[in-house]
Amino acid sequence: MIRDWSPPSRGRYAAALVLGIASACVLVSACSEPSEIVFGITSELAPGATFTSLSAKVDVDGREVFTDTFDGARLRFPLELSITDIAGDSDVNLELVAMQGQVPILTKSASTTAAEGRKMLYEVKLESECVAVECDEGTTCADAVCSDPFTDPADLPEFYDNWAGGSSGGLCEPGGEPEVILGEGQADFHNVDEGEVLQVEAGPQGGYHVWIAARMKNLTQSGSVTTLTGRFPALDYEPQPSVVIFTFDPDEGGYCKIYGLRFRLDDEQHPVESLLGQELEVTVSITDQSDDTASATRTVRLSDDFI
Repeated sequence: MIRDWSPPSRGRYAAALVLGIASACVLVSACSEPSEIVFGITSELAPGATFTSLSAKVDVDGREVFTDTFDGARLRFPLELSITDIAGDSDVNLELVAMQGQVPILTKSASTTAAEGRKMLYEVKLESECVAVECDEGTTCADAVCSDPFTDPADLPEFYDNWAGGSSGGLCEPGGEPEVILGEGQADFHNVDEGEVLQVEAGPQGGYHVWIAARMKNLTQSGSVTTLTGRFPALDYEPQPSVVIFTFDPDEGGYCKIYGLRFRLDDEQHPVESLLGQELEVTVSITDQSDDTASATRTVRLSDDFI
């Protein structure tokens, strides 16, 4: 049966599976100590704005033990799927499909092997760069490339309650008016001055982008929605906005930071060659779960080439 669930503390939403079996030793062979796997699901995509439902299915040794579709008020992150009473050495597979209406926009797989007596945490992220990426059977999209979905149980940590960083303001909310500072950087936050040149890079699955970062204060650390928008004034062209949900990292002075935000520049009507060297107005807006919001804009110039 599926155990009833409700929003737990720290803003986490959980769906827990308890397997109803006639004999206590059907799944747990020889009555050995059972294992449990908690799939901790987070999303860079904004639920509602980017996708309207998430279907989840879990198989244990090829047998479907859990299926559900999360939508409406239930489509909240972080989300936990707790699979219990699993026999050691069983193969456990998770399949996720994010839908916009009736159209699938992202699929994600995760698999591992149960370890006797352990309650393991398996974090799974719905990544913006994996939208519309199609992978061959037996692979899944991660960091915009198709790769093996299997993670060795030795590489999975024990489950802990605050794995998603909590949903309180934390170190990002010392008090005062919300504030956002726009920067750049793939691996850390770096300040950006007006008119600064940003390097254009080619994406692994096509398209061209720059890396955007941000610092913020007085907005919640986890669950805030970060939106990137842009405009090329000389071309009267606005690239597709990017909407993501991240947990921010603590930074100096009561700020928190986010980095590695990939902002795609081109589309079919605007090839990258027409954009190189152009002036770009970039805006980052951050809205938290209390609907507090702040934004920042910088005018930058794209590099004359791409890497």
